[in-house]
Amino acid sequence: MSKMCEACGRGSLSINLRSKSENAVKSRQKVNLQIKKVDGKRVKICTSCMRTLVTKPQSFKITKRKIKLANRKTKQKAVK
Repeated sequence: MSKMCEACGRGSLSINLRSKSENAVKSRQKVNLQIKKVDGKRVKICTSCMRTLVTKPQSFKITKRKIKLANRKTKQKAVK
């Protein structure tokens, strides 16, 4: 499975690290993913989704559509 949240589709970001002389160095900022059991299935979700799961469990659903959207985003990044 990719390093993406299965609930919201968040993935890693490409960022610039800046030195004192303003030189830019490309870096990758990863999502804080945790493995958690939701409805008897192990899923990788980010910590912000875990907070939502605790506060609003009735509104939190991992749907197949969200997983498809997350996979589509990774394929688009790979093509670029």
